[in-house]
Amino acid sequence: FLCNKPPENVGRQHAQEPFWQILSHFVEYPLVREVLLMLAAVALVSAVIPASWIGVAIGAAIGLPLGVIAVAMIEHTVQAQMRAPGFDALRQSELYAKGAQYWLVCVAAMVATGYGFVEAGMLKGALLALLIWLLVPLVLLQVVVESSLVTVLLAPQRLLGTLVVIGVDYLLAAAFLYGAMLGVAILASIVYDLLPNFVAFPLAVMLIGWFVFVGAHLLGYLLCQHREKLGYTSALQDESGVRQRRARRPEEERRQAVWLREGRYEKVVASYKTKLEKQGGSLSLNEQYERILAALQRQDELLEHATHFVELLLKNQQEYRVMELVKRYRKIDSGFRPASVQGTWDVAKLLAENGDAKNAVNLLLDLHKRAPTWPGLAEAYLFVARLLKQEFNLDSKANQYIRFVETRFRDEKNRQLARQCRDELGLAAG
Repeated sequence: FLCNKPPENVGRQHAQEPFWQILSHFVEYPLVREVLLMLAAVALVSAVIPASWIGVAIGAAIGLPLGVIAVAMIEHTVQAQMRAPGFDALRQSELYAKGAQYWLVCVAAMVATGYGFVEAGMLKGALLALLIWLLVPLVLLQVVVESSLVTVLLAPQRLLGTLVVIGVDYLLAAAFLYGAMLGVAILASIVYDLLPNFVAFPLAVMLIGWFVFVGAHLLGYLLCQHREKLGYTSALQDESGVRQRRARRPEEERRQAVWLREGRYEKVVASYKTKLEKQGGSLSLNEQYERILAALQRQDELLEHATHFVELLLKNQQEYRVMELVKRYRKIDSGFRPASVQGTWDVAKLLAENGDAKNAVNLLLDLHKRAPTWPGLAEAYLFVARLLKQEFNLDSKANQYIRFVETRFRDEKNRQLARQCRDELGLAAG
């Protein structure tokens, strides 16, 4: 959107956090239905492949679709689409050439790594693997940027340029991928030792596929953060493509763009409210509305919308964004909570799991006044008691919440849970 407000207020929240703050997101990224089905299909085919170097070559050829999907994941991530693409990516013929080159580099790196472990032993093999996986992500990034492996091999100085542009983030990403690769290698070797080949090979393929997709998403994330400096463009960013999309935009969108340029923000906000009444579950529409309200600094409306927006993000498995937004909203209003009690409980658990116990506790304060009949109240208050004791050493406060559960809920199940909580925390009955 064009707007008279400073541009930093309207920027997307995607790809702004350092990747290591949302590592769990990258680990879980490939664990969606369509991606798992694709991995399972390739794995099942690999079950009939002989356990030899010839079998590895055949498996590499069969795995070509994984390279195509990996490149599609990078393209999606660069465009700030943080969910894995589906089967439709396989219909995009323009991805196959780049996907084949990407997959070739991945296979070569994995074969070289495996050969190093077999021939040089675990220690020397691990050192060789470290050197390989410090270099391979640079090559993969350049393959995506240049669309040509030959160009990358003929101009190795570009690899150094990529390293300089991304900097420390690249070294940390390479270290993470190296650790993930070692984990996959160890698991695969255990599987081979314990299971017959026709079972072990498909499981190893699933592990390798997970690793390739995690790496693709992580590299796409880095590319999204540094794409201008790396000179990356895609079809979605092409200027002529942008003009064509503008020409095809619905009349309502063009009208909103005019209102924004003219500073008629009331009309823009009103149009979004009208659309959200009909399409309240649309994630993209809610994101646009949230950015407009933030840019216009309409705090009251932003907070009102945020109570539902946070729950919508949770529903769409975007937990890493929920944490960042909740912290931002609570800086604006310390009393901010999601609209529903269940949503508040889900966000509190998410914050606590990610080291933000203070906000987790504050979200759950006075929950009995807000929802006295909510069935999860006892569990939530015992959760608060654990946080107060374990994170803040507030024994008396923790005891208060346990006593509340004991006196408020007379059923044996909740009283037993309260006693168990007190015993776990080592608190004396008051």
